[in-house]
Amino acid sequence: MTRKGMFFYAVILVLIILLLWQWVSKGSLMQQIHEMQMDNNDLHLLSSIGPLRSTHIHADVKVYINGNAIGFSQKKYQLASRFIHFEEGIGDVVHVHATGMTIGHLLKSLKGGMNNNCIVLDGNNYCSDNSGKLRFYVNRQPNSEFDNYVFKDLDKVLISYGNEDDSAIQKQIDSVTNLAARYSAEG
Repeated sequence: MTRKGMFFYAVILVLIILLLWQWVSKGSLMQQIHEMQMDNNDLHLLSSIGPLRSTHIHADVKVYINGNAIGFSQKKYQLASRFIHFEEGIGDVVHVHATGMTIGHLLKSLKGGMNNNCIVLDGNNYCSDNSGKLRFYVNRQPNSEFDNYVFKDLDKVLISYGNEDDSAIQKQIDSVTNLAARYSAEG
């Protein structure tokens, strides 16, 4: 047998070994993927959030801090999460892609947060005290769920922090858009 022939057979042997290794390890890889999917399902059950693409709904949202509307159309607020986000440079419509998503999830995706007393945006805390009050409205009505409120299709949500009187709050409520209906109609 020549050196060329031996080299050829050695290469073939190495390729066969690699193919066998790939075939054997694929079984364990598939098992790992299955276990990860099971873990993911368990986490969704524990968190009450459905899997990605378990819903596709839209809601109109407006946030005011001391009378100034937050511009969620800014790039830093767009597509912050695959589960819940603003997109296409539009800062008035929230796109929700998993069941169980709340206002709290939206704000956390934007590196903020909220409870029944405070809202955190852009690293600033705004808490109900002598300088302002946090208010939360869903579909023009006061709502006490705050960060635990689960979005429903075509909701109109207002979060307001400040010293505004009832007339100014009514103007803020009226400023919540009706764009979500267009996105929900598009599917």
